[in-house]
Amino acid sequence: MSPTPELRREREEQERVVSTVLRFLRARAKLNDMVAEGASKGGIPFDEINSFVENQLFELKEECHWLFRSRERADAMGASSAMLFDILVGSLFHQCMKVKENSYQVERYAPKYAALRKAHQQSDAAKEVKTFLEEGERIIARSRRMLRQELAYAIELFHEATIVLRHVLVEHRDNPLLVRALLDNAKLLDTVYGAGSLDALLREMYGGNTAAGYVLAAGSLLEGGWFDHARDLCKQARRLDPRNRQAAQLLNKLNVAAHAHLS
Repeated sequence: MSPTPELRREREEQERVVSTVLRFLRARAKLNDMVAEGASKGGIPFDEINSFVENQLFELKEECHWLFRSRERADAMGASSAMLFDILVGSLFHQCMKVKENSYQVERYAPKYAALRKAHQQSDAAKEVKTFLEEGERIIARSRRMLRQELAYAIELFHEATIVLRHVLVEHRDNPLLVRALLDNAKLLDTVYGAGSLDALLREMYGGNTAAGYVLAAGSLLEGGWFDHARDLCKQARRLDPRNRQAAQLLNKLNVAAHAHLS
């Protein structure tokens, strides 16, 4: 029996929530890497910033707008963490565009001014040339200063969005695909939120009952026929909460379904 249009729309939205969350987490991890590498290299190369903005951040911004900014979704959600997250993502995209522009000026124009200065010192160039060079060097100095400031603000916006994302996860805790994605990307979560963040996020999402997340993900896996993975999650849920009746019931369903599948 094929799913109804309503179920297809719900599934698509669930998948795009997952896509948005993972895109953001990967973007945050990438920015952290670029900043760390840039500190040892004396700056982040323009090509890296350009690729980051035009690919990862652009796609993240577009995905967020599709999810959280359409008229019907905005009306349905009202004032929500998801809408605030969308605003922050849009802001950090445009903020990183400023970083990109200042990076371009510093990387591409500074060497040209340096070459012109050297050539000027070896010739009898007009006074106007000296004035032009001094102005150009002031522009580059200002771009260097603005690059540091704009990058610091971009990092601040990412930090704020990372906090708001925690609330978005709570709002979408009934999305089994989202829980599965979090369980499958524990290392990425550790990179962004710190060691042991998966358990902390699940506690926030399910009011301290982390087993509920494992059960929800296991039920989704059962529907897809991923019996072994679903069984592992059920067992993990029972380790976390030995009296969890949903986990026990789901394990029974899994055993019946797996037996029928083998038969």
